[in-house]
Amino acid sequence: MSDRPIGRLANPVKVYVEVTDTISIPYTTGIQRVVREILTRLDSDDYPDLDVIPIFRPAPQVDYRRLTDAEARALRVHPAGGAASRRADRFGVLSPLVRLAGDTKVVYQTRIHYRHLKARIRERQASREDLAIGRMEQGSVFFDTEGSWFDPEPRSTLLPRVLGDGLIPVVFVHDVMPTLYPQWFDKRQVTVFNDWLSAHIHHSDVFLTNSRCTSKDLLSIAGAQGVDLNGRMRQIPLGADFMTGESKRVPIPSAIGRYLLVVGTIEPRKNHRNVLDAWNRLRNDHPDLGLIFVGKEGWMVTDLAAEIRAHEDFSERFLWLGGLEDSELLWLYQNAFITLAMSQYEGLGVPVIEALKNGCPAIVSTGGALPEAGEGHTELVDPGSLDALVETIRRHLTDPDHHRAQVELAESFESIGWEQTTEAVAEAIRFAATRREPSK
Repeated sequence: MSDRPIGRLANPVKVYVEVTDTISIPYTTGIQRVVREILTRLDSDDYPDLDVIPIFRPAPQVDYRRLTDAEARALRVHPAGGAASRRADRFGVLSPLVRLAGDTKVVYQTRIHYRHLKARIRERQASREDLAIGRMEQGSVFFDTEGSWFDPEPRSTLLPRVLGDGLIPVVFVHDVMPTLYPQWFDKRQVTVFNDWLSAHIHHSDVFLTNSRCTSKDLLSIAGAQGVDLNGRMRQIPLGADFMTGESKRVPIPSAIGRYLLVVGTIEPRKNHRNVLDAWNRLRNDHPDLGLIFVGKEGWMVTDLAAEIRAHEDFSERFLWLGGLEDSELLWLYQNAFITLAMSQYEGLGVPVIEALKNGCPAIVSTGGALPEAGEGHTELVDPGSLDALVETIRRHLTDPDHHRAQVELAESFESIGWEQTTEAVAEAIRFAATRREPSK
């Protein structure tokens, strides 16, 4: 990876930033947070050499356009997190059948086509002539910073055209887990992600990653495809602060005195099963200990989700919360006994740095970049060892001095702000803009 400083560009460059996914999803997950935090700062007077233009494409048959005023305002605000349920759960006793039908290929594709149809109708109903982009200027940067693998046009056709128009593609790769561990993902996710990643490997100029672990993974995958990315990668440290500075209390049942906190979509690799099993072992001996999951229901967890909702302590000492505002998530971090991140693998582990930022001790797995996220300020546990997790939590519960020492260790963690993240992204874009002459 190159760390050659660039400094401000003598001639400003246009930076077209794809935000279709971020604008379309009505809730916040990790990647949407990264996109919003960076663009809010990058699209400002602090970067006069970068003319940042967020762009949106509602359907394959519609060209890119600038954002409406409402969309531009929405891009600067984090919506609440995803709901802790699926729409199919609204059908009562028929919910299992609705879930099963919704997961079939025909229904899935029909939903996609319906979403695209609604988008086309919406675009026709409003005048967009003033938002049309036309041909993107040669020598500009095309910045693919979000989870765009489900965007209307596959990157395998988009990126060659972008290159042919003389633009410089830059991509932020947040992780490569669907490629490395396809067993943790829906087959559709694996297929579209692999196509997306391969297209970028073969067509993009500069690659941004959020950790040494992801950088190493990406270099390996690209190398297996015959592409050497050395000298074309920049590692971007992520901020841990929230846009909101104030916390808002979350109502918690009186049965909970202390609680273990797990933040993240409930999906196979996140290892919520191990956390639940560990808490089940401890809860009878420590009746004030609660467990709180925060995040939307993901994929391939139907049985686990049903077990969670059927737990005898569910809604009393065991909570599954969704739809939270940042101020509420901030309060949960500030008041948690311990934050747990037991994922089998992570590209970084943003909840770890958010917990430490708020002085909450964290027990994390050795999977992927999680040890890197805490940089020596967390306790590490093998993600496959339930006994080790139980004993590590138990020590906090029975040894006040140990717990206090871990709180102090968390409080000593030196996190960075999103301003520093944005500056690193700006430097990477400048590097891309000066790295080579764009294709003619």
